[in-house]
Amino acid sequence: MSLRSRIVLAVAAVFGLLSGLAVWLMLQRAERSLCTSFDRATRTRANWLVSLVSVEPVVIPLPGSHEQMRLVYTTYGRPQVLFESPDFPAGPSRPGAATPTYRAVTVAQAGRVDGQLRLTLAVPDRSLRQDIRQLQWAFGLGWLISLVLAFGAGYGVAGWLLRPIQRMVQRANAITGAGSIGQIDLPATHDELYQLTAALNGMLARIQANNDLQRNFFGAAAHELRTPLAVMKTGLDVTLSSPRLDDQTGLFLTSQLDEVRRLTRLVDEFLTLSRPDETPLPVQRVPVDLSARLAHCRQLLARVAADYDVSVELLPAPSHEPQLLTDAGKLEHILLNLLENAIKYAVPGSTVRVVCQADDAWRIRVTNQTDRADGPTLDLLQPYFQADPLREGHGLGLWISHRLTRLLGGHLRLSWHDHAFTSELTLPLTGTADNKDA
Repeated sequence: MSLRSRIVLAVAAVFGLLSGLAVWLMLQRAERSLCTSFDRATRTRANWLVSLVSVEPVVIPLPGSHEQMRLVYTTYGRPQVLFESPDFPAGPSRPGAATPTYRAVTVAQAGRVDGQLRLTLAVPDRSLRQDIRQLQWAFGLGWLISLVLAFGAGYGVAGWLLRPIQRMVQRANAITGAGSIGQIDLPATHDELYQLTAALNGMLARIQANNDLQRNFFGAAAHELRTPLAVMKTGLDVTLSSPRLDDQTGLFLTSQLDEVRRLTRLVDEFLTLSRPDETPLPVQRVPVDLSARLAHCRQLLARVAADYDVSVELLPAPSHEPQLLTDAGKLEHILLNLLENAIKYAVPGSTVRVVCQADDAWRIRVTNQTDRADGPTLDLLQPYFQADPLREGHGLGLWISHRLTRLLGGHLRLSWHDHAFTSELTLPLTGTADNKDA
């Protein structure tokens, strides 16, 4: 339930309780007033009837056809009934009774020397009960209408009062990345909403500053590292091409060159991380031989596979491969990340299997056996998350692969069950960019 609905329900409940109590009190007072008026009219008629009574000679006026009367004459403390209607006395008013009910009043005529007359007159109270029932309906209907109007007015007023919060929510929803963080417009009134907006603006400013500091650090560190790594790679390539290099030194330098390449990939990941989310990465689409690209990636990771005692098996691709038009560099980056992740988390002595399928799209499935039966999959696509923190890695590979896959118009799906972890990469044959999520 929304805040607006809760506010309206709370106000309507309080209003309904207080107004219901006020209506009940007014209804009780109005009913007493009707009863008093009815009794006053009955007493007036009773006084008139008793004024017509004579004892010597005995003259007694008769009541009306719907009235009941009892006349008592008291002398020297001895009461004597002079007249009594059949079925007298009439019972008290009973609302809802099937038979007619009566309401009685008693009047006395004082001042007689030889005694006192007391006359009790009971008249039907049907008209009184009808008036009370109409009054109850009027008060109840008025209370219900006022409650509905209060609910509607409260809903509108609550929406108007919460409009600044709705603008804040819309502004927060418009923030899709670090580069789109902006200040929220401050309300004109210096109330609690003004203080809340100012506090949120301060928080957004601190988030923006910390994010810019992080990106600038990653970008600056990555750029500073690229130059010495390029120099080291060039020097190792030149040295390995020398004919005077012995085999043992050549193996050592080759392993060092592999490490330099891994460091270069790590630097590229830092550069990708430092790029704002809303900034599209450039894509250069060229025809790519997927089988040859996978074989090249396996060769680059041969040293890593040997260190982890894992073999990589590439199952034959379709004989008539459809053309894959995509960015070769970014595709190689994705494949290297998927293969390296599979190698690092595979059981020693097992085999990482890579299967390629092509129909309406290219599907590359990388499967490895793991020690654990299952584990998280969606979290692995987030930066800095590792399924096993004790394993080597920086928690960026799958996240970078996910971003680059979306950029190439593909989809990366992870599954983990029965001690098998599978990364399935789907790429369109011609490629469609999706820069929004890159």
